[in-house]
Amino acid sequence: MAKTADYLPSGTFLSHFQIESVLGGGGFSVVYLGSDTENNERVVIKEYFPAKLAKRDLAMNVIAKDESTQKYFKQGRKLFFQEASILAALDHPNIVNILGFQQAHGTIYSIMPYQKGISLQAYLKKHGKQRSEKFLLSVFLPVLEGLKAVHEMGLLHLDIKPGNIYLRENLSPILLDFGAVHKLMLSAGSRLFPVVSHGFSPPEQSKRNAKLGPWSDLYAIGASLRACMEAKPPPPAKERVKNNSMPPAKAVFKEKYSKEFLSAIDWAMALEIKKRPQNVDDFIEVLPKSNNT
Repeated sequence: MAKTADYLPSGTFLSHFQIESVLGGGGFSVVYLGSDTENNERVVIKEYFPAKLAKRDLAMNVIAKDESTQKYFKQGRKLFFQEASILAALDHPNIVNILGFQQAHGTIYSIMPYQKGISLQAYLKKHGKQRSEKFLLSVFLPVLEGLKAVHEMGLLHLDIKPGNIYLRENLSPILLDFGAVHKLMLSAGSRLFPVVSHGFSPPEQSKRNAKLGPWSDLYAIGASLRACMEAKPPPPAKERVKNNSMPPAKAVFKEKYSKEFLSAIDWAMALEIKKRPQNVDDFIEVLPKSNNT
């Protein structure tokens, strides 16, 4: 994650967009709250800033850390723009809407509408008792529909977790942070270095030459559901591969959730790719259609 000193200061202009404050960031980006000075509307501005590959110079430009990272920094910047451009054409109520782009400071910025709300992670921390099956299905079924649309565009998200699911004021969800997104057909050998969220990423995501696919995002969906139920992330996949001591969800949570729901989560979190659902439709099909618990 970028250091505080790497953030653009409040008041910085990107064309007619002005940065107000830092909202957060991840391994590949910094996210700012900003305003469109042409219409006085608030926006979210996402800056391509891969912390492991880049630094900011004295002129506030984003540059590669050294010669060894130059190739990957440029490749990542190109993918950030190409894939965000595809997402900009994707009009889905449960996927973050990209309004446009700006090129400045040696990097790319994507502009998104600001919507009041809170991350699922923060919501559950604030409302600890809201972990019912009905609530979780009301959040994750729309997220899955959005994810299906992403997969149909030939992309993978690769960083699904409660912190990247945003709940609007009416609690309808949006899938955020496509900083780790990869082209589905991109050959494994040409991928950037792996991006891993411990507890949520599947085992294949830690390997440079592993085969990624919809099943990789579905592992993260299963892990996110389990994290919501358990109030903590599951064990990292690397640990599970060495010694899988994590008990099945259907054994741990059988008193509170339906067998269908728990079996679906266990299926999604299988360590072997072939033992997981292969696409979103497969997973949705086994989820309970309605539940009042």
